[in-house]
Amino acid sequence: MRRIDLAAITLEGWSRLDDRQRQRFAEMFLRAALRLGGPELRRWLRRRVRTAPLAAPVDLAAFAISDGDMALLLKALPLRADDADRGTGL
Repeated sequence: MRRIDLAAITLEGWSRLDDRQRQRFAEMFLRAALRLGGPELRRWLRRRVRTAPLAAPVDLAAFAISDGDMALLLKALPLRADDADRGTGL
């Protein structure tokens, strides 16, 4: 498992929370800290920083396909009637 800086990631996620979410997370963390030991608490925190609301929002623009990319994809696809059988002649 790769090593991550939980303190930095938690503080980064904490800055994205509103006051109500901060209060709720602080209460959940306190309950987990009292209930769990060191390694279990780290696992708990690692799970929380990977999910909302602490996780960074997904940038949907990163998944967008530009017109140039779409043109290249369409050129690569077999869209002609004779290409549909992929050379099998069926």
